[in-house]
Formats: sequence, C-alpha cells, structure tokens
Amino acid sequence: MARNSGRVLAVAGACAAVSLVGQCFVPGPLAAPVPELSNFNPALAASAALPVLTMLAEDAEAKYGDSRRWSAVLVPLTTLVIPAVAMGIFTIYVSSDDAFYQFRAGHPRGMREEKELYSNPLYAGRKNPMEGLVNKDDFEKGLDEAWERAKP
Repeated sequence: MARNSGRVLAVAGACAAVSLVGQCFVPGPLAAPVPELSNFNPALAASAALPVLTMLAEDAEAKYGDSRRWSAVLVPLTTLVIPAVAMGIFTIYVSSDDAFYQFRAGHPRGMREEKELYSNPLYAGRKNPMEGLVNKDDFEKGLDEAWERAKP
C-alpha cells in the first residue's frame, strides 16, 4: 500500500511539474505579460508544497553487504591499479620519443612503417579506391549516371 501511495504522489508531482514548466521561464523585456490583479498564485503554492514530498522518499544508503562487496573491489582498483597504470604510461611516454607513435599523425616512425607496408606488393594499391574493381569503366559510367540524376 505504501508503494502505491508513493507512486501516486510521484505521478502527481510529475504532472504538477510538467504543467508549471511554461511558467518557469522569464519572457523577454518586450514580451512581458501584464501583471495579474489576483494575489493568489497556484504555481507558487505548488512549488512551496513540493519540498514536503521529499520527506516521503526513503534515504539513499548502501546496505552493509553491498558496502563490503564494493569496497573490496573499488579500494584496490582506485589506490593501486589505476595509479600504477597511469604512472607506467607516463614513464613510457616521457622516456621514449617513439612512445605511442601510432596515435600521432605524421610521426617519422609511423611514416617509415607505412612506406614499408606499401612497398609490399600485397598492399601496394591499398589506398587506391579503384583497386580491385572488375570493370572500372562501368563503375565510372554508373557514377556519372547517378550524378546526373541527383544533380540539382
């Protein structure tokens, strides 16, 4: 029963929030509405009642078994493994000019390896988009026809 009433209150709060969204934004100076003569503001009354709904929510706390299980994993991970990996990567980066050259465009070692790769006959035409086509002329003819149909 308590869960159903909590859901009903949550749905009512969500509906009130959705209905009040339009009144939460401040209009520009030229589009300011004319002030109302009534002193009662239902949006203000609803927003004043919303903090009361937070008392109905259960406290967010970790149970005893969950805490022990997670701390057994997270404490060694955050205090031993992650710092050791970060320090190792930094040491490799500082001590070598060729460290992580695969991620740097135009690095001399990467360019040298690419040149060696393309000197191999199996990889010679790897960057050529027309390499491996059975009928190059037919492909170019179809490309021209498609361009003529799609031309603005």
